[in-house]
Amino acid sequence: MRKVVSSFIFGLLLVSVLALTSCVTKTTGPSHNVSNERYLMGTYSAVLSSNMFETDKAIRATAARAKFIEESRRNKYTHIEYIYRDFYDNRVSFTVWETEDKQSKIEIKVGKVGDKASSQELLVAIDEELRARGR
Repeated sequence: MRKVVSSFIFGLLLVSVLALTSCVTKTTGPSHNVSNERYLMGTYSAVLSSNMFETDKAIRATAARAKFIEESRRNKYTHIEYIYRDFYDNRVSFTVWETEDKQSKIEIKVGKVGDKASSQELLVAIDEELRARGR
């Protein structure tokens, strides 16, 4: 009986340790140029401290560096929409608006339902492009 109880307690301890370690995720945080980040309904959004023209160049440079295939780009008066395909034929979409204080609000969605980790990596890459250009 004692062996059964000790085995049960050991199994319960093992399951709780595995459950707690599965909750830990490593995220890379963008620099101080990014604010107001959020992930909602598969779309990752943030505000960048650069104008829409500079953000446009950074998005295109990041997409070229990632070897994305451009499907469409719509330049509207208030915003720009990009649709790319990655190596695995996932759809990657970017939408950029310029805010009233000459900053850029960006929304990133990877795939049909969204991928937070990939979106964060793309945001970090866009921010690196902006910092490399001195923005």
